[in-house]
Amino acid sequence: MAKMANKFKELDRTAEEKYKKGRISFKVGRFEDALAAYGEAADAWKEMADLLFEKGKETRGTEFLEKAMEAKSCYGMALFKLERYVEALEIVDAALELKPENPTEWSNRGFVLSAMGRNEEALETFEKALEFDPKSPKILTNKGIVYFRMGFLKKALETFDRALATEPRKASDWACKIPRFSFFSRNKAPVMKPDNAETWYWKGNVLLELGEKEKALNAFKMALESDPDHLNSLLSGGDLLCEFAEYGEAFKCYIRALKLSPENEAAEKGKELCEVKINE
Repeated sequence: MAKMANKFKELDRTAEEKYKKGRISFKVGRFEDALAAYGEAADAWKEMADLLFEKGKETRGTEFLEKAMEAKSCYGMALFKLERYVEALEIVDAALELKPENPTEWSNRGFVLSAMGRNEEALETFEKALEFDPKSPKILTNKGIVYFRMGFLKKALETFDRALATEPRKASDWACKIPRFSFFSRNKAPVMKPDNAETWYWKGNVLLELGEKEKALNAFKMALESDPDHLNSLLSGGDLLCEFAEYGEAFKCYIRALKLSPENEAAEKGKELCEVKINE
């Protein structure tokens, strides 16, 4: 009995450590490491679940099976980041067979299909996700991105506005951020805001395509109010500031971008341009 308890403890410890490693590796872009770590976490939790089911402990077994499925879902998203789309789709589809009403997995499926160029199927998939979570700003944003990629700018803009008008219900959709840039905010106090930087960023892209540069700049500002470390908004905001000859503020954007991504060529070129213009 003690031997079995020790085995359970070791398996759970290993799974928790690997899952944490996977999450950190994914966040910093080390997707191969994330893939390996999530895979080990999923295997360990699955082994625990199987042992518990064998002993007739259905409730506890289900608990660890849920953890294994979550780790496997993350494994699928690591495959997605590595552009191994066919494998990622297989993981998502397997998850949906077990949980056909899971909006996150439907949304993940939409991500993969869009990356494979199957945009119409991706739209249908995001609609399915919205059936189960109709007020999810993240799913709405993902749907808007597909519209944008298909060239349906009006539909994309409408969808992003719907996402921005929807108050997040999940804790993961909120963030406590401290504004860092005079260009974006004078308020230095940390505040709780919806984590909608991605939505504002993509809205900015739509507005750029429509030739609405001032509105696009404001959208990038709003993205950075939500997340001062949103790299793409720093770069796009910096580029637009240069067009408006606001080189001092653009310079701040590029410097921050280089702190986040030290070898970023676009940020380096932008910084050099600003230095020249400021010293003229």
